[in-house]
Amino acid sequence: MRKTSISLLVAGAVGLATLVLLAEDYEERDDEGYGREYFGARGEDADRERRGRGNGSGSSALSDPQYTLYKAECSGCHIAYPPSLLPAASWRAMMGSLQDHFGENTELDAATANQIMTFLDRQAAARGTGEYGERAWRATVGRAPTLRITETDYFQGQHHEIPEKMVAGNPEVGSFSRCEACHAGAEQGNFDEHSVRIPRYERWDD
Repeated sequence: MRKTSISLLVAGAVGLATLVLLAEDYEERDDEGYGREYFGARGEDADRERRGRGNGSGSSALSDPQYTLYKAECSGCHIAYPPSLLPAASWRAMMGSLQDHFGENTELDAATANQIMTFLDRQAAARGTGEYGERAWRATVGRAPTLRITETDYFQGQHHEIPEKMVAGNPEVGSFSRCEACHAGAEQGNFDEHSVRIPRYERWDD
C-alpha cells in the first residue's frame, strides 16, 4: 500500500512538471510566433537574447564607417534596411544581382559595390549581432538565401498574426516591406514590438 502511494506521488509530480514545461513552451511559442526552434533556446542563451548585445537591436551598423555610403546608395527607393535582418549569404546574392534588383537596374561601380558588400558582410545577421540579428540569423541556418526580408522565417514568425488588411490593404502602409510605416525606429534597427504603431489602427498589441 505504501509503495503504491509513493508511486502515485512520483507519477503525479512528473505529470505536474510536464504540464508546467508544456505551458512554458506554449507561452514562448505564442510570444515569438513560430516558437523557439527559430528564435532561440531557454537558459543562458535565452537570457543573453533578452539582454542583447550593445543596445540589443543590431544597430551598431549606424556607427560603422561605411554606413553613410550604404545609406546614400541604397535608400533612394526604400529605407536603408538594417543589415542584421539578413545573413551575409543573402546580401552577397543581392549585391551580385543588382542589374535586376526587384525589377530595377541598380548596378554600382565595382569599388562602391565592394565597399558596401564589406559593410553588409560585417553587419549581417550572425551570432553576436544583437537580439534581432542573432534571431534572424538562427532562422536562416540551413536554408537557401532569400533576397526578401519579408520571406524569412524570422520576419514571418513576428508578423503572422497581423491581418493583411492592416498592412497590404492599408493605403498608409501598402506592404510589409515598408518597415518604417509601423516601426518609427526601423532604419536605426529598433523594432521593439511595444512601440509599433500601425497607421489607422494605432498601437498593435498581440
